[in-house]
Amino acid sequence: MIRLEKKYSLRASDFDRYDNLHPHAVLDLFQDIAGLHASQLHIGYEDFIAKDLIWVLVRSRYEVLSKIPFQSEVTVVTWPHVPGKVDFDRDYLIYDGSGKVCVRGSSKWCVCNYKTRRIALGASVSYGQDDYCEDVVYPDGIGKVRPFSSEGLAGEEGEVTYCDLDHNGHANNTKYAVYILDSLRKTEKRPVTEFSIDYLREMQQGQKFRLLSVKDGDVYSYKCLSGDVEFFRASLRVAEE
Repeated sequence: MIRLEKKYSLRASDFDRYDNLHPHAVLDLFQDIAGLHASQLHIGYEDFIAKDLIWVLVRSRYEVLSKIPFQSEVTVVTWPHVPGKVDFDRDYLIYDGSGKVCVRGSSKWCVCNYKTRRIALGASVSYGQDDYCEDVVYPDGIGKVRPFSSEGLAGEEGEVTYCDLDHNGHANNTKYAVYILDSLRKTEKRPVTEFSIDYLREMQQGQKFRLLSVKDGDVYSYKCLSGDVEFFRASLRVAEE
């Protein structure tokens, strides 16, 4: 069965000032184990870059089912689903030390040409096995984050820095969650219990942007614009008071 399990020791920097696991730390765990698994399946970064191909994250979603203790050890499990024509779904579970599922999530990926940044429609991706894990975190899939109007919203200014970049030369997907949390924590102290993000376009070093948000009860919606171009869209829910 195509499945990978790995233990991680969480660091103090993975938690916020209230000892809640950062959204970017959850995404980083997903990203790390997905990369390790892809390498084991011979479709990792080194395998792909030799063909001028890279994996690009399209969408992520997760839910916190229970709080993960500060600086504890967790077990992360991941498995891919049957490849689509241009998209590739992968699910995740994070267990605490007692074996209880604390976080569940899913992601959608595509393969792009490294030089042109266009989806590589002809790219052949094979996991090399036919025995797939049939468990599905979200039976209905992870739909797109709903758009909202920018009218009347000033937004917060930001800029992509050198330290935001990864080896693909663009802002790493986890950094987008940092931009969002920096904005959220100015008004909200409750922990994030659900997080969804659509990566619409890659962001480069020096790129200035505006982060717009609206609130509806316990749900915050975000969009990131540079001029009139939208780069990502996100939605999160905080714990009830």
